Order: sequence, then C-alpha cells, then structure tokens
Amino acid sequence: MRDGLRRLSLGLNRFEATQRATVEWFFYGLGELLICADALNNAMTLSTHHFDSSRAQARQVQMAHKLAQAIMQGQLKVHYQPEFQIDAHRLVSLEALCRWHDAELNHVAPDEFIALAESKGLIVPLGAEILRLVLTDMPELLQRWPHARVAINASGLELEQAGFASQFLAAVDGVNPAYAMHLELEVTESIFHRDLPTVRHNLEQLKARGLTLAIDDFGTGQSSLSRLHTLPFDKIKMDKSFVQGLADPMVRAIVKGMVDLTKSFDRALVAEGVETAAELKVLREIGCSLVQGYLLSAPKPLAQLPVIFEWPSD
Repeated sequence: MRDGLRRLSLGLNRFEATQRATVEWFFYGLGELLICADALNNAMTLSTHHFDSSRAQARQVQMAHKLAQAIMQGQLKVHYQPEFQIDAHRLVSLEALCRWHDAELNHVAPDEFIALAESKGLIVPLGAEILRLVLTDMPELLQRWPHARVAINASGLELEQAGFASQFLAAVDGVNPAYAMHLELEVTESIFHRDLPTVRHNLEQLKARGLTLAIDDFGTGQSSLSRLHTLPFDKIKMDKSFVQGLADPMVRAIVKGMVDLTKSFDRALVAEGVETAAELKVLREIGCSLVQGYLLSAPKPLAQLPVIFEWPSD
C-alpha cells in the first residue's frame, strides 16, 4: 500500500497549478488512507510539495477532508450577529458567520477552518455554501426585519476569481433576484494587496446590482485611508482594537477623526467589538452612528434572535 500511494501522489504532482483545486479535492478523498499510513509510521513523501506525514500534517489533511465533506453534505451552520443604529436603537443589518461542529473535532474555530479553506483550495465552495445558507434564511430574515441587509464575508481569493460576481449573482437570481438589494459583502483591507483590476470589476458588478460593499477590520493592516477611493466601498467597519482603546485620549481622537472623515465622503462607519456600556456611550458622544458587538448581541442561530432587542442602559 505504501508504494502504491507514493506512486499515486507523485502522479498528482504532474497537474498544472491552475488545476490545483481539482487535484486537492481528489486528494482529500485519500485522507483516511494517509492518516492510516501515518499511524503505521509509513513515512510518505510528496517531493514536489515537500509533504511530511507528521501528526500536524495528518491533522491538516484530516481537517481538510472533513471540511470538504461538511461543505458537500450541508453540515455547516450560519449564526447571525446584528448591527445597530445607535440613535434609533434599530437593527440595520446582520452579519452571517459560519460555524462548524464536527463529531470528532468538536467546534472548530472559524479562523482555523477559514484559513484552512484558503490554503487548500476550498474557499470558493465554502463561500458558495454560506451564500446558499443565507439565501435559504432570507424569507424569514426579511419577514422579521424587512429593511435589514445581510452581510456575507468574502475572501480576497474569491474576489480574485474572474467569474466571482457572475456566479454570486447567478446563485441569488436562482432564488430571488430581489434579494440582491438586501445583501452586503464584507472584505478585509488585505484586499488592497490583491489583483485590483479583477477585484474592482467583481465589486463594481455586485454594486451595480444593489449590494452594499463593506471593508472589514479596517485599521489593522497596511492600507491607508488614502486608498479607500480605489475600490467602491459604501461602509467601513472599524477594527475592535480601536473600541477597546477608547479610554486612551489619543485613540479616541483617532476614532473621532475616522468618524468625521467617513461622513465627509458619505461613507458609513461601524464600530465593531462593542462590549461595554461605557464604550457605547463614548461612541455615541463622538458621533459614531453604527455599532456591533456582544454588548448588544452575540452571534446566534436565526431561531434564537429576538425580533426586538433590549437596548442597554448607559
């Protein structure tokens, strides 16, 4: 078995880079065999990729195999975390957050399995599955909150795909074309280091259909405010580290500057990670109108979200 698997793995190396996703999907089907071989101390190598069947590598193979199964078998779930307008105490959008529970791995942290999906060629099918789940929930979401939008996170790897926007919109149109006006796409500021012409084309195509475009975790990477005009964003979600530092006068001044600047070019600013009434009070005082965080609501399954939320007192 060891020799046969080695020959097969070397055969996979002959595929071109553009076929990597297909190769990896096929390779995950061998996951259980590789794990068994590791348990028997069969040292297998995949010379071109320098594959080392250590326990850490075996766990990565096992997780990738299980994630591929979870995507194909509909085992993933979506929880929703609301975003609120401070002055009106009104829910304006809900962020869809993927959750994965495996019988053997238990709850897998989103940061872990999303990074795995990006590295193993699974991010496109993962994104498609999250969109499918959100579209399934849309009738109930809009029945509860008719004017709300639902935000879906997209990877820069997805937006670099030439046909991403077309495939996204085809999935929406296959359910209800009107849902496009109620969707929002969130991307991190690392998008500025991607293939900008392709990214811009995808974003403009989505924006033309009525999607709101948001840049997430802003302020933690290497981009600057001066680059925001290069892509058609409607909303900036300020990283939670700024909210956590509001007790510092300098941080507060920076946040106030971001509030004023975004208002000056007609963009919305959302403060993420609001966890205390004191933080909420400061944000209201400096003019930040949109907030999201555990103080107001943790991410929850749709069935567990109340239609009307209790607003915290100052």
